[in-house]
Amino acid sequence: MRHYKTVTPVFFDKFKCVGPDCLISCCHSWKVSIDKKTHQSYLSSSNPIIATIAKENLIPVHNGKHEYSVIKLNEDNQCPFIDENRLCMVHRDLGEKALSHTCSSYPRGVRKYADEMRLCMTFSCPEVVRQVLFDPQSMLLQEKTALIVRSKVKLQEQRKPRDQVSQLVHLFAWNLAQAQSNNIEENLMALAQFILYLQMLNFDLQNNLAEVENFYAGLIDELQNGRTLLRAQNSARSVTMKINALVVMGTHVATFSSRDPLISQGHLQIADYLAITPQMGTAELSEKFTALEQQWEQLCKNSCLGEPHVLRNYLLYKLYESDFPGTNTATILRQFYRIVMDYFYLKTFLSVQSLHVEVDQPLVMKTIATFSEKTMHNSTINKRMDAAIDTINGGDDLSCLLLIG
Repeated sequence: MRHYKTVTPVFFDKFKCVGPDCLISCCHSWKVSIDKKTHQSYLSSSNPIIATIAKENLIPVHNGKHEYSVIKLNEDNQCPFIDENRLCMVHRDLGEKALSHTCSSYPRGVRKYADEMRLCMTFSCPEVVRQVLFDPQSMLLQEKTALIVRSKVKLQEQRKPRDQVSQLVHLFAWNLAQAQSNNIEENLMALAQFILYLQMLNFDLQNNLAEVENFYAGLIDELQNGRTLLRAQNSARSVTMKINALVVMGTHVATFSSRDPLISQGHLQIADYLAITPQMGTAELSEKFTALEQQWEQLCKNSCLGEPHVLRNYLLYKLYESDFPGTNTATILRQFYRIVMDYFYLKTFLSVQSLHVEVDQPLVMKTIATFSEKTMHNSTINKRMDAAIDTINGGDDLSCLLLIG
């Protein structure tokens, strides 16, 4: 027997599929994989409609146990098992247990270690975005420990345990992210300073824990007392960095297909707003980014983003979903770079959107869900983004700080 811990955020247990009310349905435009058992049960179903649809629309691919076949979408690019009320016939007539592994598990995910399992959900589902951002309690973590039987111990031992240093860094980062502050940019800057301090110590927390705790406590004190950690940026460098980051996002994220065209269309609006020409100087571009910063400040006061838990929960989700810094502290700055870059893009995107429409909960949900579909459901995105970042960071991942503020 062995103790095994399960970590579950509050939003995970609160989540319920909203079905026909979903802003971006997972039953539209996506490839839906069917496992062998489900494939055969649909073909032999006592429900004649489901059996007929299965015979006509399940295409065998024999690509592993969870992808025995795929569903052929109809002329509207929608799953043929969806009825006129946008409800799943399988779920409606046969019950949840009849769903395939793909349909029953999405948007849920799990990260397993030798001694721990961490449950999460993907932001590509807009209802998950709503649950995470707009519920003050959503990112509270619940821990349960259970005894596992001997037959499962060997299976757990085959997995890597969570590295103790990484766990400790994650805990510090988590507390810095959720600390009360003037704005979330201050929390990001505090996290950057903490990472640099750990690097200076070569992540030797065992021999320097007291010093690390003192440095961390100082950052918390500055955040909670409203003292800014943001520093004046070199305007020319900051503008260049922001333009390069937007180009990278346009090339590697915005142009890729998704269930909803919001990001691809919105990226064109960003380009129209900046309206860059060969004759345009740094000062003019700097003014445009300053105006967007002011627009963002207004959104953080007067829109659905105004409650302090909204953006804080966004940052906490990013740390939790990636289990920051993962199992490799050597890449911690690159991981931080990606968090900052995603935040910068969403901030810029919504600021430009607010010049045209009201930024309300549905728009925020669709924006983050569509963006996350492009960044979390693409097998090559990490490799492509790392290569692109290498071309714009000047050999220093700390350059991402130019995107903050």
